[in-house]
Amino acid sequence: MYVTLRFTRTKHLLCRARINKINAILLIDTGASNSCIHSKLKEQFGLRSKGNPFDASGASEGKMTATMTQKCELYLGRHKIGKHAFVLLDLTHINQTLLSQRTNSIDGILGADFLMKKKIIIDYGRRRLIL
Repeated sequence: MYVTLRFTRTKHLLCRARINKINAILLIDTGASNSCIHSKLKEQFGLRSKGNPFDASGASEGKMTATMTQKCELYLGRHKIGKHAFVLLDLTHINQTLLSQRTNSIDGILGADFLMKKKIIIDYGRRRLIL
């Protein structure tokens, strides 16, 4: 099984997903320790917070406030992945950078937590996530 990926102008890898039956665009980021969803889209995806807010850090900004979500239904492409929890994080700075480079914004990031847990292989030549 595989999911087709798309390269952006900025050489980022994107995949189509569905979170709780709502379409999403996720950036594939092996350097991100956790998968996350833009906190401003919490209601859109019907996500529920779990636990207390905590400090998180990213490559381009200082500390940010983050919250875990309860597990939600995740599909990548047409493939049902099952339940997965995300970190709610303000991705405004990432989307501003992408938009300044004339690339579409993202809804979230698939990070190393997900990629390692599901033993995902990234085939850069064929632009595929192998599940």
